[in-house]
Amino acid sequence: MARAERMVTFLLAIALFAGGCEPERKYSTTEGTVVLECDESVEPVVRQLAEDFQRSYEKATIVLHNVQAREAVANFAVDSVRRIIMARELNQEERDALKGAKMELTEYRIALDAVAVIGHKQNPLHEIRMGMLDSIFSGTVTRWPGNRGGGIEVAVGDVNSSTNEVFRTVVLKGRPIAAQARMFKTSREMLEFVRTVPNAIGIVGLAWLRGFDQDLRVFALGTPGFRPDSTQPPGLFYPPVQAYVYRRYYPITRPVFIYSREVIRDVGYGFISYATSATGQKMFLENGLVPVTMPVRLVELTSKEIR
Repeated sequence: MARAERMVTFLLAIALFAGGCEPERKYSTTEGTVVLECDESVEPVVRQLAEDFQRSYEKATIVLHNVQAREAVANFAVDSVRRIIMARELNQEERDALKGAKMELTEYRIALDAVAVIGHKQNPLHEIRMGMLDSIFSGTVTRWPGNRGGGIEVAVGDVNSSTNEVFRTVVLKGRPIAAQARMFKTSREMLEFVRTVPNAIGIVGLAWLRGFDQDLRVFALGTPGFRPDSTQPPGLFYPPVQAYVYRRYYPITRPVFIYSREVIRDVGYGFISYATSATGQKMFLENGLVPVTMPVRLVELTSKEIR
């Protein structure tokens, strides 16, 4: 064999040997970087959770992108992000599309949330019937009872938000929100509007009420004849406090999920485990949401505390 030929053979043997001995890639649940797209309506509590996780595990990095729910699903479908956090379940259309793309996913239920109906602090109403809520947000009713002040200013979030979709499904039975409603890109912008406009009414996730709840009217909701169980008389109004969200007495509740395309035990998996742990569940509790993976202790309220 010529010298040149021997050299080629030797180099090829080294390449094959090196390739065969390449170490298996190691994954860690507490080291590395993960990108998450988070539904804007639960971003405040998820960001706190991510920051707490990173303080606990200094070699872990959570890159959190704040997006609307439909945008998160679209990016998830085309594989530009491997994990998303949503304040609603995937709807049937989305599930069918993902199934059609032969995409396997795993879902983790991490909390129970609700859509709060809010108004200006000086609004004399404390409670609203679900039928009235339908009429206001569909545009049928445009003034507050007694013609107080000017017309009702309806404020909602982005058209692709989970809050809007859940509200339309539960309250409007799939019908659109009134065309004259003011639409805001973020929950913070919408909250500021409702906080400063006397005739405003809006909808927002519970995570956004922290720090704002003393500046707003958070309405209790009810339906004539509705009796959640034998311990309650019919027709009561229920505010979106955790006990009523947990028991589904409050009518506009929704789950919070993490959806994942990954099956490897990487730092993203570590974050999911953290979110479902006692530490993570306590953080949801402290932000007004309801834990779902840990036992819940309820303190009974008297009927005088329910409007």
